[in-house]
Amino acid sequence: MREGRLSSLQPVLARLGPHLRWLLLGTVAGGAAVLASIGLLSLSGWFLSATAVAGLSISTAQAFNFFHPSVGVRLFAGLRILSRYGERVLNHEATFRILESLRTWFYLRLEPLSPGGLNRFRSGDVLHRLVADIDVLDLLYVRILSPAGAAALTVGALGVFLLCFDTALAAVAVGLLLAACVLLPLAMAWAGMSVGSGLSLARARLRTVAVEAIQGIAELLVYHGRKRHLEQLNELDHRMLSQQRRMNRLAGFSEAALTLVSGFAVMAALGIGVRLVHARQLSGESLACVVLAVWAAFEAAAPLSGAFQHIGNLLESARRVNEVAGAEPAVRFPPSGAPVPDRHNVVFEGVRFRYEPDLPPALDGVDLHLEHGSRSAVVGETGSGKSTLAQLLVRFWDPDEGIVSVGGTDIRKLGENKLRRLWSVVPQQPHLFHASLRENLYIGDGDASEERLYDALDQIHLADFVRSLPDGLETIVGEGGKKISGGQARRIAVARAILHDAPIWLLDEPTEGLDTVTERRLVDELLRITEGRTLIWITHRLVRMDRMDTIFVLDGGKVVESGSHRSLLSAGNRYAALHLRLP
Repeated sequence: MREGRLSSLQPVLARLGPHLRWLLLGTVAGGAAVLASIGLLSLSGWFLSATAVAGLSISTAQAFNFFHPSVGVRLFAGLRILSRYGERVLNHEATFRILESLRTWFYLRLEPLSPGGLNRFRSGDVLHRLVADIDVLDLLYVRILSPAGAAALTVGALGVFLLCFDTALAAVAVGLLLAACVLLPLAMAWAGMSVGSGLSLARARLRTVAVEAIQGIAELLVYHGRKRHLEQLNELDHRMLSQQRRMNRLAGFSEAALTLVSGFAVMAALGIGVRLVHARQLSGESLACVVLAVWAAFEAAAPLSGAFQHIGNLLESARRVNEVAGAEPAVRFPPSGAPVPDRHNVVFEGVRFRYEPDLPPALDGVDLHLEHGSRSAVVGETGSGKSTLAQLLVRFWDPDEGIVSVGGTDIRKLGENKLRRLWSVVPQQPHLFHASLRENLYIGDGDASEERLYDALDQIHLADFVRSLPDGLETIVGEGGKKISGGQARRIAVARAILHDAPIWLLDEPTEGLDTVTERRLVDELLRITEGRTLIWITHRLVRMDRMDTIFVLDGGKVVESGSHRSLLSAGNRYAALHLRLP
C-alpha cells in the first residue's frame, strides 16, 4: 500500500482522539472475550480428560477435586458472555461517536465550499460521500483496530501460557497464530486493494445516477427517457455486483486459508504435545488443555483477514471524503474582520471575474455606485452577468480583479457573520426545506416569536392563508415547497428576508415564473417593504422600473448604460430595446 493512499486515513485517525477511552475499553473487552473463550475451552478439555483418567480407579475418583475446575468453567463462561456483551456495547458506542465526529467534521468542511467549491461535484455524489463513504470508515476501528488490539493481547497471552509447558510448542503455535493475524490479513489487503477500490467507486456511481433519476423522474416520464436511464442503472448495478462477487471469492479464500493455518497449528501442537507426553514432560490431561487452547486462540484471527480485504474500499472512501473536505473554498473570511459599516452604499470598482481560467469573463470591468438608501436595478438579458454580480455581493465568489465595497469597506475584510448581517436576499429559486412553515421561516431569524412570524407573513399578505391551514405554522410544505404554489414559495422567501431585517436588500429575479398580475403585486409589496433601505433589484423583467432611482444595463459582463427609467428610454439605446422586447 502506497504511503500516499495511507495518508488519506490521517483525518479519520485524527477524529479518534476524543474517543480514545471508548476505543481502548472496547479493545480490552474484545481481548477479554477471546481470552475467556480460550480459558473456557482449554479448561473444559483438561477437566473432561482429567475426569476420565480419575475414573479409572476408585481411589483416584474419590480423591479428584471436581469443585474447583467446575467453578473455573462457570467463571470463564460468564466472563466470555459479559466480555462479548461489553465489547458490542462499547464498540457500538465508540462507532456512533466516531461517525458523529466524522460527519460533523465533513459538514463543517463542506459548508464553506458552497456554492463555488461544490460546482465540480454532483449532488448525489456528495450525498454518497457524506453517508456511505463515511459509514465505510467505521471499518477502521470496528473491524481493524479493535480486533487487531484484541489479537495482540491473545498472541501475548497464548505465548506466556504455552511457555509454561514447552518453548518449542510456544514458538510454533505463536508463530502460526502470528501468520494468521499478520501475514494472511496483509496478503488479503494486497489482493483486495483494487477490488475494494472498484467496489467503492461502483457504489458511488450507482447511487449518484439513482439520485439524479429520482430528481428528474418527471422529465424522464414525460420524454420517455425512463428505459434508457434504467439501462444505465442496470449496467452500473452489474458492475457493482461483479466487484462484489470478486470480494466474496476473496472472503471464501480467506476463510479457507485461516481454517488451513489453524488446523495446521492444532496438528503441530498435538504432534509436539504427544512427543512431550511420551517424554513424560506433559500429562495427557494437559495435552488436551494445550491443544484446545491453540485451537481457541485462532478466534482472535478470524475477523482480521476478512476486514483487511476491504482495505481498498476503506482507502478509496477515505480518499473520496478527503477530496471534498480538503477542497479549497472559493472564498475565505477573516476570523473577526473590520467593523460593520454604518453607511450602506454599495460600490463595484473595476470588477472582473470569470468562473474558470479558460472561460470568457462573466464580469469585465464593472463599475457601479449605489447610494445609501437608494433603489437600483441591474437589468440585462440572460447571460449578461446579473446573477454573477449578485454572487459577488454576498461573497459566494471573490472578483479576480477590482473591489466590491459596502460603506467604503472592502467586503473581503468583513467577517462572515458581519457580512451576512448586511444582506437580506431573495434568490431567483428560493429553497424550501421539507419541514414546517415555522422552520422554514426560522431561517430568517431562528429566535423570532410567533407574533413576529405572523407579522412578516402579514406584510406579504400570506398570514390569513397560513391561519386558514389546519396546522397553521406547523404545516409541512414538502420538499422544495411542492405542497404550496410557486407564488407562495416566493412570498415565504420574502418573509425570511423581512425577518432577517438587514439594511441592504438583494433581489435576484424574485418574480421569475410568476404570472403578470402576481408579479406586479409582489413588486409593489417588495418596494413598500424595502422603503428606506438600500435595494438592489436584479432582473430581466422590466416591471415598475419607473420607481427605481438608477438602472444599470449589463451586456456581456459590462455596464453599457445607466440612468433613470425615463432618461434611458429617451436615449433609445440598449435599455429602450429591452423595454420593447421584454415585459
